[in-house]
This record gives sequence, structure tokens and C-alpha cells, in this order.
Amino acid sequence: MNKKQELLQHAATIIQEEGMQKLTMDYLAKKANITKGGVLYHFNNKDTLIQKMNEMAIADFEQSIEHHISKLSGNYVFTRAYVLTTLDYLRQSSNAQLTAVLISSQEDKNSLRLWQKVVQQWSARFAQDQGDPDEILKLRLMSDGLWFTIMYEEADTAQMAHIERIIFDMLNSLAQEE
Repeated sequence: MNKKQELLQHAATIIQEEGMQKLTMDYLAKKANITKGGVLYHFNNKDTLIQKMNEMAIADFEQSIEHHISKLSGNYVFTRAYVLTTLDYLRQSSNAQLTAVLISSQEDKNSLRLWQKVVQQWSARFAQDQGDPDEILKLRLMSDGLWFTIMYEEADTAQMAHIERIIFDMLNSLAQEE
């Protein structure tokens, strides 16, 4: 991970753990153990920092979707990849910081527009996915609901295992439709 990515991770951690209002260039520098000038070298202002944080999160999420797509075949390929990517993120605590990015997008108009554009693209891919549109919608809403859950509730190991079992049961039943 390069210094720029490290700063983006620190910024997400600050938002997630302490709130959006706590994210300043000075505080980020302190948390990253560098000078404010070091932060400003990579990001000329807070708006740019937030925009880049959202861009990185989207790129990482989409890369994971494409990775899963490359391993899947049959119906529901995009939908299953989206669900599997969501589960991947929920399993890795460092990726749960994506929730901080989602929060920041509500504060930053450019980031909000970026997410709206990406969600429109994903909606188009869901619509083009082969399979029952109702099943696609169920899985999409379930995955999106998981983000809400991790934003406001910490799932313990048993609860996470239960969630995963339900989702994998649904994914397996869809795979058998092929």
C-alpha cells in the first residue's frame, strides 16, 4: 500500500471511529504520523481527499466484483458476484471502513454524484443479469441491507455465520436453477 492509499485508509478510519466532523487535514496528519504538508502533497484539500477516498472504495469494490465474475458462469453472474463481494467486505474488518466512505458521500456533493452514477451502472448490470428479476432484486436488497447492518450494528461471529448461511443457501439455490 502506498502512502496515498495509507492516508485514505486513515481518513476512513477517522470517519468510522470518530465521525466526519473530526476529519481535518491536521488531524489526518497527526493520525498518519506525518506533517500536514505531507498530507497536502497528496491531497490539496479535504474535498479532494474525500473524493479520492470514495473513488478508491468504488474501484476496490468493482475489482472484487470482476474477480468473482471471472469465476462464475450461468445465470445471476453479476448478482452473485455483487453478493459475494459484499460478504468479502463484511468478513474483513479493514474493508468495513467502506461504511465510512458511504457516510462521507452524504457530506460531499461530488462523492454523492459519483456513487449515484456507479449505482446506476450497477442497476443496469442487475437488469441485464440472466435469471429471475425478483430473485435478483431479493439478493440485491439483502446485500444492500447488510451494509446498513454493519453501519449501525456489530455482528458477532455467530450472527455473521448465520447471515452467511442464509445468503449461501440462496446463492446455491440459484446456481441449481441453471
